[in-house]
Amino acid sequence: MYRISIDQQLCSGFGSCAETAPAVFALDSSGTVTLLRPESDEENVVEAARSCPMGAIAVFDASSGDQVV
Repeated sequence: MYRISIDQQLCSGFGSCAETAPAVFALDSSGTVTLLRPESDEENVVEAARSCPMGAIAVFDASSGDQVV
């Protein structure tokens, strides 16, 4: 299980996260990412965080609290 955090000030609305993990991320009307679920067991949230060119997404192991990305 992963815990996901977004730094809204870093988000520039590229949307790669929403394309990679649409069940977890969406772009809102202002063009920045919205977190649909703060926790997920989907592996694609790690890929989505890595695909963010601004580094706005942090992913943590929900059990240990260790940062994965």
